[in-house]
Amino acid sequence: MEESIDRELLLRYTQKKCTAEETRLVKELLLQPRWLQALDELLEEDFENFEADIPDEELSKYWNKRFHEKYIDPPASPLWRRSWLRYAAACVLIISIGLYFFNAERMSRKRKDTISMLEKINPKGQRSRLLLPDSSVVYLGAESRLRFPEKFGAGNREISLAGEAFFEITKDPAHPFIIHTGSVQTKVLGTSFKISAFEGKHLTVSVATGKVSVAQKIAGRDAVQSLAVLTPGQEVNWNPRTRLTEIHPVDAEQVRDWKDGTMTFVATSLGDIAESLERWYNVKINFADSRIQDYHVSLIVKGTDPLNHALDIICNTTHLNYKIKGKIITVAKKGG
Repeated sequence: MEESIDRELLLRYTQKKCTAEETRLVKELLLQPRWLQALDELLEEDFENFEADIPDEELSKYWNKRFHEKYIDPPASPLWRRSWLRYAAACVLIISIGLYFFNAERMSRKRKDTISMLEKINPKGQRSRLLLPDSSVVYLGAESRLRFPEKFGAGNREISLAGEAFFEITKDPAHPFIIHTGSVQTKVLGTSFKISAFEGKHLTVSVATGKVSVAQKIAGRDAVQSLAVLTPGQEVNWNPRTRLTEIHPVDAEQVRDWKDGTMTFVATSLGDIAESLERWYNVKINFADSRIQDYHVSLIVKGTDPLNHALDIICNTTHLNYKIKGKIITVAKKGG
């Protein structure tokens, strides 16, 4: 009577957990076709739950096919060649097992090298504070999106921003921190600053502490063109349509205050102010007369205060009035 196949023994053999005596026994048993088939079935089951690369799987199938054609199903052969088949079977088995473990090790290494990307999206009316893998802190604004790795690799620390955020970057001269905003990248070593980069709008970078380099990527080339190198109290304004750059002085304290919910507007159009208020309060602001959007005012808005506080200041300064209906605010001239 033939000995029953011990699948647990085969499994330990593939995992290299057999004792020396068990290993010797398995090698003898694998000279029997049904044990060899049992091992093939065991490996096949394992492969079904394993993300193998197609080239290696095809290579394994190719060698198995070659072996069967040449040694398992050949024309009748002399008796002296039959013992050779046993050694040939053992050799092909060793090759198959070698390919399997090589593939498994490589895929395991690939999974370790693959870094997951995370994304934080704030809708209108919502802001958040994020801690990055290097302990840098990001205060993400409303209607903004930040994409960053689960952990930073050995090179630069790189993330992507769409919208606005205030950054407090952990200092690490060996690993520069780069924020990608469309075709513009902001590079720092360790500092605090604010970026506003909404689609179709001017991009601004305002520095509170440290030094910041702002550059534009050159299309079709692996190179950048410098737009500005900023120090505390400086702000760069880049027009994506005209490609023109302007540098202005800015109050570093006001830049820092933004992360705590305070917005400072200096000679800013009501149209631009309305867009910021819409994002922070999740409302829609309409102007009864389009010319009102071009009025310019200066004011400080605390995002933690009710919206009507800001609207009262704006309308008292510009001789306007407003009406609120649900989440719709209409601003008009008095008596209009």
